[in-house]
Amino acid sequence: MTTQTTLTAQIADLLLDGQAAQLTKLYAPDALVDVNVPQWRYQVLGADVEPVLREEFEQPDRAVVSHRVTQIEGGVMIEAETRFTEDGETRLWRDINIFRTDGEHIIEHTAYCTGVWDAATIARQAVEAPMVRP
Repeated sequence: MTTQTTLTAQIADLLLDGQAAQLTKLYAPDALVDVNVPQWRYQVLGADVEPVLREEFEQPDRAVVSHRVTQIEGGVMIEAETRFTEDGETRLWRDINIFRTDGEHIIEHTAYCTGVWDAATIARQAVEAPMVRP
């Protein structure tokens, strides 16, 4: 296994397990983190990414219910659906995270997220938009 493959496997494991502090350590201080959410976008540098990761990871019962990890040239792409409980109801988001590395550190991280769906949206989607695959 190459250093690049080892690093991207570590990134995937930490992201899927919700280990913000450990994942933060893999970013180069000047890594670009570009976060795209519905109707908004913001950027931070790797040195400032921990609060962004904690916001995503620190849901008490956060569970990645499905995911796909794809190795790409110079990095890894991780697609995931995450569910958690808030205000007594199940909520979810789906996201794609694209990490580019230099073989030792994350040098760029772009995230695209659906935003958080509430229980009513989850139920409506299940009725109105049949899925061929979960």
